[in-house]
Amino acid sequence: MPKRYNKKAVERMRRKMRENNNASPPNRKKQPMSDLERMVADMLDDLKIEWEREKPLQYMRGHWRYYDFHLIEHGVLIEVDGSYWHDSRDKPSYVIMMAKKNDMVKNWLAKKEGYELIRIKEKELIGEYDTIKENLSQRMKKENF
Repeated sequence: MPKRYNKKAVERMRRKMRENNNASPPNRKKQPMSDLERMVADMLDDLKIEWEREKPLQYMRGHWRYYDFHLIEHGVLIEVDGSYWHDSRDKPSYVIMMAKKNDMVKNWLAKKEGYELIRIKEKELIGEYDTIKENLSQRMKKENF
């Protein structure tokens, strides 16, 4: 038999839901970085670009999307796409579909909020580290002029 609620209990639940919708996002900055994120952080430090990690953007009430890096002075977000989530080999189709959906939401949200989003794939980061570093450096210099 379903649980019944009285008016006071329903009002308490509604109030709690309203409070949660207006809450700030959970702080994820203390979570450890992946090896790929560490590589990008070291790259940004070498280029002397000020950054913060796990930048939250709200896309629906109470729902947040987090971006791996935010280049504070440049209005740029960086996402490091590791092969675990972004490689389609040996994965069920729903996993691939959900990863693509999440990427589409992040792309749309970054654009909507006025950020440029740079995606760096694991294969590129490992194989072409210096090229990515040079491209990022040139991109940030162009933006400053």
